[in-house]
Amino acid sequence: MDIVAALETPGTGPSRTGDTFDQELTQFLRARTRTMLWVALVVYAIALSVFWFLLERRPVLQGGVAPWAPQLRLAHFASLIIALGLTHALKGSARQFQLLAFWVVAFNMVLAIGILAATDPAQEPYLAAMLTLFLYAAFIPAPARYTDALAVLAIVTFVVASVVVYVLLPEATAFWTELGGAAEFRTFLINDSSGLAIMGLVAHAVSRTLYSLRKTAHEAQRLGNYYVEEELGSGGMGQVFRARHALIRRPTAVKVMRATGEAVQAAVTRFEREVQLTATLTHPNAITIYDFGRTTDQRFYYVMEYLEGLDLDDLVKRFGPVPAQRTAFILGQACGALGEAHARGIIHRDIKPSNIYLTQRGGLYDFVKVLDFGLAKEIKADEAVGLTKTGVAVGTPRYISPEAITGADDIDGRSDLYCLGAVAYWMLTGRPPFDAKTSVELMIDHVKASPTPPSQVSELPVPDGLEALVMKCLEKKPEDRFPSAAALAEALDAIHFDEPWTYAQARDWWELHGLTGREDAERPESGSAEKGLSNNGISRFIYEP
Repeated sequence: MDIVAALETPGTGPSRTGDTFDQELTQFLRARTRTMLWVALVVYAIALSVFWFLLERRPVLQGGVAPWAPQLRLAHFASLIIALGLTHALKGSARQFQLLAFWVVAFNMVLAIGILAATDPAQEPYLAAMLTLFLYAAFIPAPARYTDALAVLAIVTFVVASVVVYVLLPEATAFWTELGGAAEFRTFLINDSSGLAIMGLVAHAVSRTLYSLRKTAHEAQRLGNYYVEEELGSGGMGQVFRARHALIRRPTAVKVMRATGEAVQAAVTRFEREVQLTATLTHPNAITIYDFGRTTDQRFYYVMEYLEGLDLDDLVKRFGPVPAQRTAFILGQACGALGEAHARGIIHRDIKPSNIYLTQRGGLYDFVKVLDFGLAKEIKADEAVGLTKTGVAVGTPRYISPEAITGADDIDGRSDLYCLGAVAYWMLTGRPPFDAKTSVELMIDHVKASPTPPSQVSELPVPDGLEALVMKCLEKKPEDRFPSAAALAEALDAIHFDEPWTYAQARDWWELHGLTGREDAERPESGSAEKGLSNNGISRFIYEP
């Protein structure tokens, strides 16, 4: 299968590549063909210069056996210039450019070997064959059979041209008679045909190797129907890449599972469940899953919407504590996503600043997306798949709930509300509720210590109502917190602000800080839909007492 056919083969997902991706390959082959033609022009210019230099020094070249033959060398330049023009004029497919390159190379090889036979019958045709064979193999991505066809053509052209010149031109017959006659001519044909065959075998191996490397590199850049552009981030469970769909060219983020050793099966099961759980969510503030599949080496991946913006971790680190009204605006949206998840029996379990992402949708800025359900737990079904153990705490130490630390059996959505309260504390103050040096100390604080009220820590004013709301979220006992995300959202709506935060203010803020263009969106700290797989050097924490 050649590279064009390979690219038209259906991927592992439900759809297949199409004209848009083929157009991209066409542009690639157009550029490669042009490069090859320019290199060929330079090579033939040097070869012609050498030929005219030798013309004065080798008597056999003064007129050769066909005085008109040297002038045909100008046809090399004519054919190459015409082919270059076609690369600009043609609007064809990738295969047409592949064939254009093949036929222009074939023509010039036949011409070079034919002219050589007519001007210097005893000269080996190796140089002419080598230049054309390896030019095509080096520049044009094509399977080895194309190079094989050129090698066969070189042998046939050499034999036919030599025999025609020997039979039809008396000067050639006289030339070979002086060298030893027909026997010497036959020896020349056999030896040089064998040499061309050996050269063809070498060219076949080179072409096959180069094509295999190109194809491998190309496949490494594709995940099913998605073309990978760059890596955005990595963590314990996988890597995230920016990609785009081959057909509709929609930008996406692709997460690929990475697991080794005995943990592979459990990691695959958890990773697949992450997709299944997240894909059930339809709230606009939850990350959207587009597709999933497996790579050729059986790595699981899924495709989600690509976000341009920054997460709450970056927001605070780059711009300082967030004003109270904006904090409430963001928290309310996060409550919407969590409310749907909890209603479906799903607990996120890893709510933290880097998993709440700010982007824009349809001209609405500060639009929240809740990310990374990689540690999510389906309340009733989780034990059935054997992915939890008694006494295991799962989450991020700076933002984990007390019941997650102690391994309580009755964890519910109120655990996520504790984490969201810790995120609110981070936004208002620029620091987490507890800032111990080690993970163990952090967990002890979450279980036993009371955080300092935000108004006593923040450099910005914190209204009493918002402070009371945050402290209620951070209560040690779940029953002392808000009963649901919906209740928390209602409490946020009830807080009065003299100047509530709006989408219009958010747009002005984004424009003021230059965050509305792709330049900032492509910064390492703000370009990933799954950034923040670790937090301040403390990655997802699994604690077994």
